[in-house]
Amino acid sequence: MKNIDVFLHLMWVEHEWNEEKITQFNSKSDYGIYQIYGDHPVYGENVLLYIGKARYQTYSLRLNQRIDFNESHISKFRRLHLSYFCKTEGVNYDNWGEYIDLAEKLLINAHFPAYNSQEIKGPIGNETFKKEILIFNWNERGKLLPEVSSLRYSYHFYDQKKLNFEKLLEEK
Repeated sequence: MKNIDVFLHLMWVEHEWNEEKITQFNSKSDYGIYQIYGDHPVYGENVLLYIGKARYQTYSLRLNQRIDFNESHISKFRRLHLSYFCKTEGVNYDNWGEYIDLAEKLLINAHFPAYNSQEIKGPIGNETFKKEILIFNWNERGKLLPEVSSLRYSYHFYDQKKLNFEKLLEEK
């Protein structure tokens, strides 16, 4: 079993969705991953609709860009969850933008939100994760799994020769 190279701890904070509320997230720490929950015509009420990232701009700026899409595609937003990276020993936060990109991709592929269809491509290629990543979701994580690993949601898992499933089955 490979060792995990990077442990990311995401502290989630839940907010009611409204245009006034999303203008309040403009500080230096308001960057990261966000989740949007609402009603979907097929999946039902109050479901995970979208996972996005605010890497180059604050949450407020990014979410304001999404308002037109949100109002035209989604009947009713209910909640918004914003993540904040918890400082973790051994994690170089000079690369925080890279961690935002990787965390978004990993969380989307692990949870399949209804409106992230373009980003869902099945298992993530090995070239995407040069390091093995484990994400811990804390506090008001919504419907996200408490732990998500690149070991599980990349081609590493699907390479049966690497994991030697046949040998494991023979031993049982």
